[in-house]
Amino acid sequence: MNENSKVNSTEVAIIKSTSPSKLITTGIETLGGISAFIEKGDQVFIKINLRVPYGFPVNVNFEALRDLIILCKSAGASQIFIGSFPDHGMKTQSIVNILGIASYIENVGAKLLFLEDQTKYPLIDHAIKDKIVKIPEIILKSDKLIFFNQVSVDPLFKITLSLLNSYSLVPNRYQRIEKVIRNGKDYLLLDQYKQDLISNILDIYTIKKPDLVINDMFYFLEGAGPFVYRDSNLISPGLGIIGRDAIAVDLITQKLLGIDLSSSDILIEARNRKLGITDISNITITGESVENINLKIKFSAYKLEDINIKNTTIKAGRICSGCFKEAYNLLNFIKTYMTKDLKYIKNQCFLAGENPPEPKFLDNIIIFGECAINSTKNHEFRKIQTTTDRNYVENVKGKIKKDYKSQKTTKVKVKTNKRIIEIPGCPPNLYESLYSIQKYYKKSQTPNLSFYNNLIKTFYEKASNPKIKTGD
Repeated sequence: MNENSKVNSTEVAIIKSTSPSKLITTGIETLGGISAFIEKGDQVFIKINLRVPYGFPVNVNFEALRDLIILCKSAGASQIFIGSFPDHGMKTQSIVNILGIASYIENVGAKLLFLEDQTKYPLIDHAIKDKIVKIPEIILKSDKLIFFNQVSVDPLFKITLSLLNSYSLVPNRYQRIEKVIRNGKDYLLLDQYKQDLISNILDIYTIKKPDLVINDMFYFLEGAGPFVYRDSNLISPGLGIIGRDAIAVDLITQKLLGIDLSSSDILIEARNRKLGITDISNITITGESVENINLKIKFSAYKLEDINIKNTTIKAGRICSGCFKEAYNLLNFIKTYMTKDLKYIKNQCFLAGENPPEPKFLDNIIIFGECAINSTKNHEFRKIQTTTDRNYVENVKGKIKKDYKSQKTTKVKVKTNKRIIEIPGCPPNLYESLYSIQKYYKKSQTPNLSFYNNLIKTFYEKASNPKIKTGD
C-alpha cells in the first residue's frame, strides 16, 4: 500500500501562471521542490493522457511535460519513461506518427514507451478482488509514478480527473465494462454501468498510487469535450493543481470549477473506500486560494437531445452511462466532421436508450445500442404501410353499360422498414458505429465520413474488420 493512504492530511498547490512551464516549476517548488518527490537514481514513470489526435489540448502540453522531465533529471532520476495505453485500442505508434512526440521527448532526456509491445514491456498479473488484471511490469517496478493529467470537460464525470488518467495504466481489454444484470436490480435505474466503471477505475488506481499528481488546467476545453468538437471552446485559465494525493488534488480541482463532492460519484466512492483525503479541513492549500479563483465554465451536454445537429432529430429513452458516453461522442463527431454530409442527409433520426419516443419520419433511423434495438422491436416505425387502389370493373361490362360505376377497393400492404441502421452493443463501439453509418448512406451521401473512415482504418487495430449490422 502506498504511504499516501496512511496519512490523514496533505498539501495541494494551486498555481496561476502565464507560462505552462512556470506552472509546473512553480507548483513543485511551492511543495518543497522536486527533491521532495524524486530521489537520485530513481526510475520515474510519467503517466500522460494518450488519446486520439483530435486537436489541442487533448493529450498533454508538451512545453509543461518538457519542464517536468528536466526537473526529474535535475533531481538525479536514472531513467524517465513516458507512456499510457491509448484510448479505443489505438496504437501508440499511430499517435507518434501524427504528433511527433517520441523524438521531442527523447531530446529532453526521457523515453516514450510503446506499452502495447509486450515483448519489450511484458505484463504481469495483479489480483484485484475476484479478478486478475495485467499491468506493465515496468510501471510497477518504477520507483516513482507521476500522473500528468490534462483537464477538460467530460460527459460522465464533468471533468477529466486524474483518477480517470490512472485507468489507462492497463490495456484496453481490462478497461471494458461487461454488462452484468444483478438479480432484482434495475440496471438502468441504478446506472450499473457507471457504478461498475467507477469501481474498476478505483481498483486500478489502488495497484500503484502516484507519488506526484499534476492536474494541468493551463488550457481547458469547455462546452463539448474531452476531444475537440464543433461545440468545444478553448480557454486558458492558466491554472495547475499539484499534490501527492490524487483524491485531494481532484477534489480541489473540482472545487475550483464549482463542483461539490456530493455531486461527484467517483470521489464519494473513493471516500467510502478510504483511498485518499476528501476532507477539505485536512488539505493545506498553498499558492492561490480557492476563493480568489473565479472560474465559470460551460460543461458538456447532460442530455443527448441538447446536442443540436443539422437535419437530425435525437430521441432518447432511459440510457446507461456507457451508451450515453458513446452516443455523445458519436453525435459530436457527426456534428463536427460530417458538416458537408449532413447537407445530403435529410430527416435523420437518432434513437438511443430503452423505449425512445417514436420518430416523426420513417427514413434514415439510427438505432443506437442494445436497449434501443430490443425495446423498439414492435414499435410502429419498424413497419411501413402502403395502400393501393385496384379497379375490379369488368372491361366488357364497362363498355356495354356506359353509366356503370366502377367498384374500387383499397388494399393495405405492410412491409419491414429497411431504412434503419441498427448499431449493436452495450455500449456500441464508436468507430464501428461510424462504419455502420457509412455503409448505410454510401460514399455519395457521406464523402467526409468516407474520408475519415479511411484514416481510421490506419489508426485502429479492429477498424478494418468491424462487425456491422444495418437494416438493409
